[in-house]
Amino acid sequence: MPEEHVDLAVVGCGVSGAAAALAAAQRGISVSILEEHSKVGEPSHCSGHVGILAFEQFAPKTPRRIIENEIKGAVLYPPSEKPLTLKRATPITWVLNRAEFDRHLSHVATEAGAHLYTNSRVLGFRRLDRGFRIETAGMRPTQLSCRVLIDASGFGGSVSKYAGLSQAGPRMLVNSAQFSVDKVTDVDVDFVELYFGQQYTPGFFGWIIPRRDGSAKVGIAAGARANVRQCFEKFVGKHPVASKKLKHAHRLTKTMFHPIPVDGATRPTYAQGMLSVGDAASQVKPTTGGGIVFGLACGRLAGMTAANAVMSDDTSEQFLSSYEKSWRQLIGFDLKAMSWLRRLLYRLPDQYLDRIFKVSNELRADEILRKSSDIDFQGRTLVSLARDPRLFITLLSASVLSAPSLLTTESPER
Repeated sequence: MPEEHVDLAVVGCGVSGAAAALAAAQRGISVSILEEHSKVGEPSHCSGHVGILAFEQFAPKTPRRIIENEIKGAVLYPPSEKPLTLKRATPITWVLNRAEFDRHLSHVATEAGAHLYTNSRVLGFRRLDRGFRIETAGMRPTQLSCRVLIDASGFGGSVSKYAGLSQAGPRMLVNSAQFSVDKVTDVDVDFVELYFGQQYTPGFFGWIIPRRDGSAKVGIAAGARANVRQCFEKFVGKHPVASKKLKHAHRLTKTMFHPIPVDGATRPTYAQGMLSVGDAASQVKPTTGGGIVFGLACGRLAGMTAANAVMSDDTSEQFLSSYEKSWRQLIGFDLKAMSWLRRLLYRLPDQYLDRIFKVSNELRADEILRKSSDIDFQGRTLVSLARDPRLFITLLSASVLSAPSLLTTESPER
């Protein structure tokens, strides 16, 4: 069997994997990326909705063709109360062509010196005295040895399971379903629409995300105990608001289903010679399931740490623990704050959600929330807005109305 030796092997070429490979290659070590699919970015499970401020901080320069829309606000639909509209004068989020962005990022990484192997599914690996030997199926190499291994293969990756790294349990997942459509009616291209309520989107929410060309991404995510396929069909066909907007829509893509870990990365993401990043490490926003910005940021830190370990000839668990410290310092507080908000809001009965929306509208919460500049680092945003008594009252209303078990540090699901 042909064998290749590299300093770093990255399993998976999504956002976090490509970002890790790029950061490591820029520091001069040899990097190979093993992508199991024949084309980077496919199949695409993600809506590609990102906050502009944080995205531009961590992403390489992105071609305009990848940006499908610029969003100025959101319309939030409660189960039956009046919707809450949040609007900014200038765009606050972008809608990305996620597949094209993944391919762009992988191209930047290979331009920096990383080697990309598609159709390369990891069959297994074993430890060597100095690193690992990986066996793959598909494109060459069929065997590869490396000093450091990064798991960026998404939720349930075999590398992380083997090493006992961060893995969300089934009760700390939401399952998503999404397709693209055209001919959506009564949707403002400047606004994303979010739909809440246990009847149609139990445990999370639904969305309609418009593109400039008139098409839209439509999806929901639901708690692990719900049948997301049935919930999605019900949302599209029977939701009193969304179904009317989709009545004449034509499906452009098949429905994609995908699990999303929302536990807030509660377990270690490093071991001797190994790191995990992105969905594989549960580095995902618990409130929205978004992982692009966190994947970019943590991917960069993982690549830098791996490169430093190779150059220092120290791939010990102690040395690699600096990665965990770095990413938790960057996003750890936000993960904790968002985990609390997710437990607080997404398990509330519909009548409580309606009351929260009613209070928010009466207190003109939209005026406060418009001050928020960063939708990705939500924990910091809450702290920065906490001095405004209207926001405090709105959050207090949610706290009083919720069951005490929703405020614990553990999942309420048993």
